[in-house]
Amino acid sequence: MLNKIKETIAQLEQSKRIRILYACESGSRAWGIPSPDSDYDVRFIYVHQLDWYLSLCNRKDTITVKDEESDLDMTGWDLRKTLQLMKKSNAAPLEWINSPIIYHEAPGFLRRIQHIAATCFSPNALNYHYLSMARKFYDKCNSDEPVKLKTWFYALRTALNARWIVENETMPPTIFKDTLSLIDPSLKKEILALIALKGTKNESFVFEKEASLLNLIQTSIALSEQHKTELPGSKVNMHEMDKFFQRMIPKPNKHDHKRAKKSKPFTV
Repeated sequence: MLNKIKETIAQLEQSKRIRILYACESGSRAWGIPSPDSDYDVRFIYVHQLDWYLSLCNRKDTITVKDEESDLDMTGWDLRKTLQLMKKSNAAPLEWINSPIIYHEAPGFLRRIQHIAATCFSPNALNYHYLSMARKFYDKCNSDEPVKLKTWFYALRTALNARWIVENETMPPTIFKDTLSLIDPSLKKEILALIALKGTKNESFVFEKEASLLNLIQTSIALSEQHKTELPGSKVNMHEMDKFFQRMIPKPNKHDHKRAKKSKPFTV
């Protein structure tokens, strides 16, 4: 699969006239809780040539590639879109740049964007995001019908991520089992057994309602709700973000500079 991903990256760079700065795994594989039939959810960040950003047209700033035969699902965001969302402490790009599975990186890019992200991280905003997701998944798990095991993990992950932010005011660990340090050892043992089970069952596998897990999710949501107004916001440095963005855009080559020198000067 790694070769397939790298080939797709090279093809996209050539066909789209872009430079891919970073590509990683997202979703269950990055969280350490994949099923045997889990897709490869690859997410990437890219930049266009300078002239793309100088157009007055509204242009598409996402790229999607799906290959059902190889279970490959790739989605990329233009760097400007990525930074605009990161500025709001959007969870997606913050999770991407903390993925433990990296497929591609332009030299020095990850270190620089992680530095930018540190100023954008808002415990308040991110806690709100995970809380909202946790409530939605809790309602599904608390329904009368059995739900998929992966839905239980979505509920557990988002609820524990919200709780992590309240208790630590830092970005939650990407690997799900690292958040289990928040809970009682007996519950941790139960969830670790579920992780092992998920590794043997396809994503369609359903799981009966479990009172101990429901209580954990509900308690974590309640704790986060109680303390959410106490969480700080971000301290975004827009000047630094602009400089980083400008630095990442490919510069015109020497041929373009020579052609520009031969052209007549602009007059009004």
